[in-house]
Amino acid sequence: MPYDCTKIIKKESKVRHKTMDLLLIIRGLAALSVVVWHAEGYRGNFPSVVNIPGRTAVWLFFGISGYVISYGFIHKRYRLNLFDLRDFYVNRFLRIYPLFLTLSALCWVTGLIFTGSNPIGLKDLPGQLFALQFNQNYILCGVFWTLGIEIHFYLLAPLLVTPFFNKKSLTALLFAFILYVIMVCGYRYAVIHFGWSFDGRNIISNLPHFFIGMIACRIVSTFKPNVLRVIVSIMGACILLGYTNWLYHNDPSLFWSVRGILLVDSIILLFIFAHASCEWGRFKSHPIYNVFAFFGTLSYGIYAQHGYLLNYFPKIIDHVIVLIVFSIFMAYVSYRLIELPALKLKRCHSPIV
Repeated sequence: MPYDCTKIIKKESKVRHKTMDLLLIIRGLAALSVVVWHAEGYRGNFPSVVNIPGRTAVWLFFGISGYVISYGFIHKRYRLNLFDLRDFYVNRFLRIYPLFLTLSALCWVTGLIFTGSNPIGLKDLPGQLFALQFNQNYILCGVFWTLGIEIHFYLLAPLLVTPFFNKKSLTALLFAFILYVIMVCGYRYAVIHFGWSFDGRNIISNLPHFFIGMIACRIVSTFKPNVLRVIVSIMGACILLGYTNWLYHNDPSLFWSVRGILLVDSIILLFIFAHASCEWGRFKSHPIYNVFAFFGTLSYGIYAQHGYLLNYFPKIIDHVIVLIVFSIFMAYVSYRLIELPALKLKRCHSPIV
């Protein structure tokens, strides 16, 4: 029988506020960087080395998602049987859809009031509300294209975990790396021969980023705490991130290429290595960490709410601080009223780690 998630979620929340979670910090920073990018960053008003493109932040989200989802299968929170898979998909629905549907409804009402016409028709509902489209494009809230790709990844994740990550096998891990290379090379082939774009908004274009997170999850499953690995991994990730940012602004043809994919995926690997190498229990909370953990907890809401504000209150783009403050405030409200109640309905088979 599944565990009652209410007590587990409360326990997990307390643990997060007593220890450090590097990936939670990265999620928060990535969400804020997307907000800054859409308000100011795309204009090139910041030094290119520190000006994180929105696409890089989104790819980091995808890599972390790949890690988190595979973690549940690798560490036997979910097993590959009918009942566990049912609960996996129910839990993914509860994580994404309550806020997604609520904000879509808010966008629909706002658009109807502002324009006096229905922004979407009945024929649009399957694609707009249930991600039944290949290339993701959302009329109500443009930033939701990433959620459509996330949903498609959730459908594929158990199939990817089964052959490559369900057993501790170096051979399986080697085949996983080979599959990753095939994904990247196949994507490049589609760009050259079929007119695809490296800026693709579909699951095939973005699957390498999810998959590298899954590979990293298997690699670090045997990691023990190592301070040197933490330092080297974080420094390496930051150096590569600075170089990737510079490429985007100064040589975009190299960013939108296999090199750009490999660079961002290397950053994902290094951040996950650092995360798994920390002995979390020895890192007591600090006020600065609590702030970043707060942003990480609200990252989904910050990302989604800023998209609503940009779509329907476009003048706010000229006031980046106002956009950030309102995005955080609305994310906090939606987290308390929508996300948290939905998370309490999740079905758990083992305590959340």
